[in-house]
Amino acid sequence: MTTPAPRPTPAVPAAAPEPRLGGALAVIFWCACGITALPLAGLFTLVSSLGVAGAQSALFDSFAGPGVAQQVLRLGLLPQLVLFAWAACLVVLTVAKSRLALSLAPWLLMAWVATGAYSQFAIRDAIAPDGADLGAFAALVPGLLAQAAGAAAFFGYFREGKRPAAYYRR
Repeated sequence: MTTPAPRPTPAVPAAAPEPRLGGALAVIFWCACGITALPLAGLFTLVSSLGVAGAQSALFDSFAGPGVAQQVLRLGLLPQLVLFAWAACLVVLTVAKSRLALSLAPWLLMAWVATGAYSQFAIRDAIAPDGADLGAFAALVPGLLAQAAGAAAFFGYFREGKRPAAYYRR
């Protein structure tokens, strides 16, 4: 009696390699990590040198008041706060590999551009004796257009890019 020939087993397709954080996406992620870490490090340094009550007093005294210096400080920190929110959001969503990053991160960056534009013109208006004029517009627009172009490129990369589409999968 002969033994029957073993049945050929169907070839199991190889699993696709796990998408990884690389290329421009890795650069963006690590920049977002830096944007998130620097303000936190500054805050912790302030607390460690002045104590909690001293840091709180220093921060509130810096922002309080109707003076031009305080107004400029508040306006200058507004875009930084939005950028911090974008960076922290991107870091958390990237670590979680959440698909929410593909839609939320670009819109937060657009909010940063809009907040930065508002703040720049408001600061110029606050420090100029006669308010903002055409010269202020001419001085600020090139930088604002560069920021808008960068945000638009980021928006397009997250919407159409192969690496972000593959990486954010949850």
